[in-house]
Amino acid sequence: MPWINNIRTLYLAFYSKDAYIRAAREWRGVGFGYLFVMILISTVCIGIWVHMWANVIILQVEKVFLPQMPKITLKDGRMTIDKELPYVITVEGNPIIRFDNTTEQSADSAEFAPIVFGESEFAHYVRDKGRAKSWIYEKVWSLVLDPLGVAKHIKFLKTWLGLIVAGVLLPIHFAWVASQTLILGAIGRVYTATMSFYLSYSKLVRISVVAVTPGVVLGTLLIVANQFFQLWLGIYGIMAAVYLFYGVYSNKHADDHIFYDMPMDDGYPETTEFEC
Repeated sequence: MPWINNIRTLYLAFYSKDAYIRAAREWRGVGFGYLFVMILISTVCIGIWVHMWANVIILQVEKVFLPQMPKITLKDGRMTIDKELPYVITVEGNPIIRFDNTTEQSADSAEFAPIVFGESEFAHYVRDKGRAKSWIYEKVWSLVLDPLGVAKHIKFLKTWLGLIVAGVLLPIHFAWVASQTLILGAIGRVYTATMSFYLSYSKLVRISVVAVTPGVVLGTLLIVANQFFQLWLGIYGIMAAVYLFYGVYSNKHADDHIFYDMPMDDGYPETTEFEC
């Protein structure tokens, strides 16, 4: 079954030269069918991860913030609430947000709140460092926020946030990785030139699609395990280039009998041709 080949390539790309040989010799097109399946699986996993973590935060907002939230009105660059000022929202007894006439901090350190909403602006403070950022209300449109309306939006996000994130991320993620494979295909031309070996550009792109697989899989695992770090993007690029070299090298040293009498011990079913 064709889709089985797609799934198996997700792990065979890490170590099997046959995955790269088959991509060059048996796949059709530029391999974007397989790439889409891989990105779809990755995006769904990330969407589920976002949904789970967002719901943890949303539950805290529902339990802690909403019961204390005042009705907020912004109009003509002025903010008003339906509570007497100063009004403080706390979490576990610690001030988090204060509504007041001004954005100045209280002289009492025990009353320090990192976010202060004044009549005409709000400010973000860092303890022992002072004001970090401020925003004047005149730069925003008029709006009214009430606890009931916010609760309805939160309920919507609890249900659909993961799907929304996946839907937005899928085309972006696919386009980003697809563009990388096209660039890697050009780099593959350099590899083949140094090896005095010829592969068409479409075959090099198909090899590149397999070459980015380990990086995409590991990157997805890092994200869902909350271990992602910025340096990974550089490591990902190096991995893709190394695996591309491995794929080109494997094809250079593949003998004709591999394709006409290949033993089926590489994890693939006997029928291996599929649309990509």
